[in-house]
Amino acid sequence: MTRTAWILAGLFVVIVGVIVFMLVRDDETSPSTTTVATTTTLAGTTTPEAGPSSTVGAETTTTVEATTTTLATTTIVPATTTTTAAVEGNWSQTPLVATGFGALGWWDGAAWVQVEAGGALPVAGGEDYQVAVLGEEGIIAGGAPTTLCEPLNNPGVVLDNEQILGDWPGPLGVAVSAPWILVPHLVEEIADDGTYAGFAAELLSEQGLDVPDPAIKQLLQMDLQGDGVNEVLVVAEDVTAGLIAQDGDYSIAFLRTTVQDEVRTAVVGESVIVTATDPFVSSYSVGAVADLSGDGRMEIVLTSAYYEGIGVEVWEYVDDDLGPVAQITSGCGA
Repeated sequence: MTRTAWILAGLFVVIVGVIVFMLVRDDETSPSTTTVATTTTLAGTTTPEAGPSSTVGAETTTTVEATTTTLATTTIVPATTTTTAAVEGNWSQTPLVATGFGALGWWDGAAWVQVEAGGALPVAGGEDYQVAVLGEEGIIAGGAPTTLCEPLNNPGVVLDNEQILGDWPGPLGVAVSAPWILVPHLVEEIADDGTYAGFAAELLSEQGLDVPDPAIKQLLQMDLQGDGVNEVLVVAEDVTAGLIAQDGDYSIAFLRTTVQDEVRTAVVGESVIVTATDPFVSSYSVGAVADLSGDGRMEIVLTSAYYEGIGVEVWEYVDDDLGPVAQITSGCGA
């Protein structure tokens, strides 16, 4: 081989070596593709914003800063002053409570208003009235304000078909020009197994009358407050026909309530004749248990009848301290 050929062969080896060296170096220093596992921490259910990140080896941890999202909240508050209108009719703006011989009064939104002789009534005439009578329901019409029950001349309205409210000696209900449901909670008659006759005997004994087994005239279980705690209303009675008093006559109405596991008894009407010094005895009865004020709580409509007359009272359970309190009333008779 000539000298020139040896020189060319040597240059070729050198060039090839340089090329191989460059390829190997490029392969070692070229960037590689790495799959990175990312862990994202979320706070609650809020909408996250991306925060700063830090790299540890091949795993990237992203810290997420929570943002607070304010949501509009709608709160439903149960009605405590007015029951939702549910019955169609021509109602007065201020519902009047009335019976056939006169108006009793009304609830003005804050207190009961007793009808007074010569006073004005919150009706014009032509209004509808719902019937509040045990075991009955319906709507009757009422006329313009007038006077009723001569010679008392009670302020009132003439009611169509007032016979549905009852008659002497009762029980007697009322009519109210109101659109709400009058009986929103439990009211039912129950049978006595002797328990409530025993309670009546205790009350009569306190009045000096010994009656081993009083006659139960009415026995009603109800939820006056709508709180799921039932009350019991009892009427025990044994009176002479015509309500002419005789020794041993009695008529007593009382409410039994449970307050903090304590049973309380409140008498709402009583006429007890140990010795007939008074010629007359009164007869009590429950005409209705109904929501007459529209506050979702129910009142007791109590009838009291005597020889030549009759009266109606509305009793409201005010609170656990006062218990039932008579609020409005009307009557007719000699």
